This record gives sequence, C-alpha cells and structure tokens, in this order.
Amino acid sequence: MKELVTIGSLIFGEHHESAEGFWVNALDPMPVLYSGIVAFILVLLVIGFNREIKKRAGELVPDAGFNLINFFELMASLVMGFFKDILGHDYRKYLPILLSLWFFILLNNLFGLIPFMAPATANVNTNAAMAVVVFIATHYYGVRAHGIKYFKQFLGPVPWLAPLMLPIELIGHFARVLSLTVRLFGNMFADHLVVAIFLFLVAPFVPIAFMTLGVLVCLIQALIFSILSTVYFSIAVSEEH
Repeated sequence: MKELVTIGSLIFGEHHESAEGFWVNALDPMPVLYSGIVAFILVLLVIGFNREIKKRAGELVPDAGFNLINFFELMASLVMGFFKDILGHDYRKYLPILLSLWFFILLNNLFGLIPFMAPATANVNTNAAMAVVVFIATHYYGVRAHGIKYFKQFLGPVPWLAPLMLPIELIGHFARVLSLTVRLFGNMFADHLVVAIFLFLVAPFVPIAFMTLGVLVCLIQALIFSILSTVYFSIAVSEEH
C-alpha cells in the first residue's frame, strides 16, 4: 500500500494514518524548545561578553588566549563587512537586529549537526516568524527614514499607474517573507536529512567531509538570510524614495 505523507506532516511533526494517507493534528513543540535553548545560550553569552568587556576596561593589551570576546568578534566580523558595504556609514544602527538574526540562525543551524537533534530552522514556522520580523522592521525603518512619503513607492512614479503598481508592489513585498522562509527551511531541512542519513548508515563514525559540508551550509544559510535582510533594509531607507 502506497502511503502519502503530506508536507504538513514533515513541517509540523505529529500525524496519524487515515484512509487518504496522513493528516496533521498537532504542532511539533521541539522547534520551540530548541529555539528557546538557543535564545537562552545567546543571552548567557551576551552576559558573559559584557562581563569580559567590563573586566578589560582600561587594558591596552588583550589576552593572548582565545576567549569569549574573541569569539564574538570573530563571528560578528564575518558579516559586519557585508552590512557596512550594503547599508553605508549608518550601518551600526541596524546591527542589533542583524547580528541577532545572524547569531540566532547560525546557532540553530549548528544544532542540526548534533546527532538526534533537529535545528529549529528546519521548521517552516521558525523561519516564517523571523521573516515576518524582517518584513515589519523593513517598513519601520523605511517610515522612520522617509516618513509617510515611504508609501509612495507602492503607487508607482505617476498617479495613473497606481491601480496597477499597488498590487504588484504588495505581492513583491509579501513574497520576500515567503522567499526568506522557504529558502532557509528547504536548505536546512535537506542538510539535516542528509547528515542524519549518513549518521545512521555509518554511526558512530560520521564522515568528516559531510560534517564539514554541514558546517559550511549552516554558515552560508545564516549569511544569506542576514544579507537579504540587510538588502531589504537598504532598499527601504535609500534616498530614491
């Protein structure tokens, strides 16, 4: 008997077999749990980072060893150059949300490399929530930079084009949410699935090549989400409005 597994069962987790196949009756709480763990870890790291900064206040020569400050500087430096190039000299005002997205997504992605753990970013709901935050922040920054004139972009260059341009612009902006969500979900779901398959095939000796590839995928997907968010912010605050 050929069984039909819906996309919803893969996304939300729990399902039961019926005459038609499988249907969803509950949400999977694990992505929420993993997201909470990641958020808690990041809070602890930030607290530790602030303590290290206070301890080193006034010190001219940093410690030779690798520590929490070096870790944060290394991970932040991987993306801050992109942020500055895209947003210009005012890029620092957007760092709180962009670096939060970068660290949150990266750490969630890396969770998927731990045996028997699934990254929260392999669940479409987690990614959709982050995409909605980016969507709201984009228009918030646009309004803050341009005032009510920001919404003129939705109406086109001339008034008589407004009935045509408005639905096109709205579809384009809402498509950003779908693009951010599906891109991250698809790549992390596939990456976690591949690593899990090879884990079961050759456990406990997981090939180093696949783990290395998994780390690269985690970095690249977190980078893509962060850079796309940066591009959306840049478009919203650009002087062309």
